[in-house]
Amino acid sequence: METRATRPPAPENEITVSRAEIGDAEEILALQKTAFRSEAELHGNWEIEPLKQTLESLRADFREQVFLKAVCENKIIGSVKIKDCGAFCRPGKLIVSPAFRNRGLGRRLMAEAEKIFPAATRFELFTAAGSTQNIRLYESLGYTKREEFSDGENPGLVLVRMTKTITGDAQVH
Repeated sequence: METRATRPPAPENEITVSRAEIGDAEEILALQKTAFRSEAELHGNWEIEPLKQTLESLRADFREQVFLKAVCENKIIGSVKIKDCGAFCRPGKLIVSPAFRNRGLGRRLMAEAEKIFPAATRFELFTAAGSTQNIRLYESLGYTKREEFSDGENPGLVLVRMTKTITGDAQVH
């Protein structure tokens, strides 16, 4: 059996985070489908929206939201989007390539996303209630669980709404 040698992930200083352009949509969608496989496996649900999203739908998201991308060696290895909803901002679809997980990249993308709208005083996001690793990450960034509810499009999938409020220089949970 032939084995392929794999290179260790690049050091963080070789990873850049910048705004994504609509031309990045195809690569982001491919990464999204790879990254969300672990969520589908965790919940035993392969019908989750990130796996079903089309390229056309993702391109439409670019018209209403800001996307960030993390790039290493000219390849997108992470992404997050954020939407300005008036009174608050909504980050979503934080994705990190499985080869780059647990190295602070998700934290870095979220921090950069929150800087996009500096006047924002509240952030709100949603994640699956069973995604304890994601919930721990968001809690470490100052988000607090607010409520759990059933996902109307995916019976049996429970989501949790998490918020982070900023007042002056202090975070209020």
